[in-house]
Amino acid sequence: MKKLILLLSLFFLLPTLIFSARIVVAEEGMWLYTNPPTEAIKEKFGFNLTPEWLEHLQKASVRFGNGGSASFVSADGLVMTNHHVAVSLLEKISTPEHDYVQDGYFAQTPDEELKCPDIELNILQKIEDVTVKVHAAVRPGMNSEAAEKARRTVISEIETEASRTTGFKCTVVTFFQGGLYHLHHYKKYTDVRLVFAPESAIGFFGGDPDNYEYPRYCLDVSFFRAYEDDAPAKIEHYLKWSANGAAENELTFVSGHPGRTDRLLTVAHLRFMRDVVHPYTLEKIFRKEVIFKAFAERSAQNTRKVHTEIFRWTNYRKRYVGILLGLQDASLMQQKEVAEVELRRAATQKQLLDPRKNDPWNDMENLLKSWETIFYRYDLVEVGEGFNSQAFQYARKIVRLVEESRKPNADRLPEYQDTMLDSLKRSILDDVPVHQDVEILKLTDSLGFLTQKLGADHPLVKSILAGKSPRNRAVELIQKTTLYDPEKRKALIEGGASAVLASDDPMIKLVLLIDPSAREYRKFMDDEVNEPMRQIYAKIADARFRIYGTTVYPDATFTLRLSYGQVKGDTEADGTVIPATTDFNGLYLRAEEHDFQDPFRLPESWMTAKNQVNLSTPMNFISTHDIVGGNSGSPVVNTQGEVVGLVFDGNVHSLVLNFIYDSTFARTVSVHSSAIMEALKNVYHADRIVEEITRP
Repeated sequence: MKKLILLLSLFFLLPTLIFSARIVVAEEGMWLYTNPPTEAIKEKFGFNLTPEWLEHLQKASVRFGNGGSASFVSADGLVMTNHHVAVSLLEKISTPEHDYVQDGYFAQTPDEELKCPDIELNILQKIEDVTVKVHAAVRPGMNSEAAEKARRTVISEIETEASRTTGFKCTVVTFFQGGLYHLHHYKKYTDVRLVFAPESAIGFFGGDPDNYEYPRYCLDVSFFRAYEDDAPAKIEHYLKWSANGAAENELTFVSGHPGRTDRLLTVAHLRFMRDVVHPYTLEKIFRKEVIFKAFAERSAQNTRKVHTEIFRWTNYRKRYVGILLGLQDASLMQQKEVAEVELRRAATQKQLLDPRKNDPWNDMENLLKSWETIFYRYDLVEVGEGFNSQAFQYARKIVRLVEESRKPNADRLPEYQDTMLDSLKRSILDDVPVHQDVEILKLTDSLGFLTQKLGADHPLVKSILAGKSPRNRAVELIQKTTLYDPEKRKALIEGGASAVLASDDPMIKLVLLIDPSAREYRKFMDDEVNEPMRQIYAKIADARFRIYGTTVYPDATFTLRLSYGQVKGDTEADGTVIPATTDFNGLYLRAEEHDFQDPFRLPESWMTAKNQVNLSTPMNFISTHDIVGGNSGSPVVNTQGEVVGLVFDGNVHSLVLNFIYDSTFARTVSVHSSAIMEALKNVYHADRIVEEITRP
């Protein structure tokens, strides 16, 4: 263990370009801010990443809610992100009279900035390496249950003490599947208000046909403002606006929060993802996409209600189809197999591992068999995929909050420990509008899926349905629950365990019914899958570090990362040359060739402004940055740290980046900063935003 800790410490002192058994190619990497690719960038581009430059970009970068990225672009708390990242917020604040998703919004004055419910912005202020403390808590000879508890206890202690002394939201995050642990200190903002959003027709121009494709023509941008003490937040680190925007072949950087990659998984683990996890995930996605589209087709009002859901699931469907196709690519898997064989051979030759006694790759294969036995039950019951409704989420959080709060902090489930309580309670008590018919639709489908996967005769399924069909049970639960009222939720939390146990709310009763089984499934996952998996990957990481030096970056974990690359066009396999940049003229031509019909219909504001805008203005561009889902809303900056673009997508070839980097065809797709400026000026006449982001 001491050797491993020493090697992991060296990771931050010895920059290297070695990754597994191959040299990391230029522009690869979702880099930790504690280990930037300084030497590689300096050698290739002659640019020096200084600590001051990195700190400024780090503190100007924003984690937007639970799934996107953003950045500060003014000293008065103005935040820029994607329209598609913001769309769920737009839907929540919309009313029958004002559809902010379809029609967009611009606050002409500060007083018109609209407060958004259930959103939290987090800005990473400080990073501490706590690997030694966490690893020291797990002593040799501990079984999986004891090791998991010891690790959870020390992490809780670290987070609690740091939050108490700093006032920040402090979270321990893990890298290399348990090889490294960092303590992240976040400044958070919970008063967030909408300043500007374009119409969805231009924010997601081209819809599903153009999604993950290029050329693209989207103004996928929105602006919000962070408030503190009911006044615009005063921000020291924010990004200035570039006068010219991104130029072809220019060195640029992306700072954001990539959600997840699986580049360090064993081959057996990748096969499990290919054969079990992703086919199951796609089955869920296909179901949701079908039910929401069918619901939307019944009326315009229905369409408004589920617009965000349709966008979400069509996007996920296209993404996961691409991911699965990547895993089914024999050449990709062969590359992974060759690298793994070389690593295993080297580990054996150097006597780091004895394959007869200590083979983590074989251990992983056995562990995956255990995971498969619990896979459906865990996802459907504990994760909650079998109970897809906002009311269920409220009930689950309330029941567990009052139960976990009775325990010592270190013994609680991680999401109910003290450092998480403020955010958790806000998510329960915020007044988020819901549509009862949509709730019934979602719950009916998920209960049907639960019944299909576990079997109608499964004892738990029979108890859940209570002798009714999924549809009738969903109607009963949604129509009779009182949990859509925030005051009722508040009363249950304040009343504690006695109030929860005495409640006659059917959704609370449902959660109480399934919670023993759900906790049992979670305990099995923690003790028999997650903890052994951490230990297996720690052994593999140890072997890799000893043989190859260090890896350059860990898999993505929705933590802040830095990527670098160039604005660069593409050449398709058939020889077709794809230019790096599109323009406004191409947008109008694209709409015209589709007779201005959805999803290629332009909003009236853009049709009216055609003669006022500069048609040669760059619209979107592609680059070689290494990004995945979660990077949406990330700023693209130049070497001066100025905004030159806004990431909103990747092309279809980028979907394989979950497993392996390849810049041959994979590209990041961004909104050009000049497009944002031109639209604000000459389409929306949003002069106060223009003045704010261009202020010296």
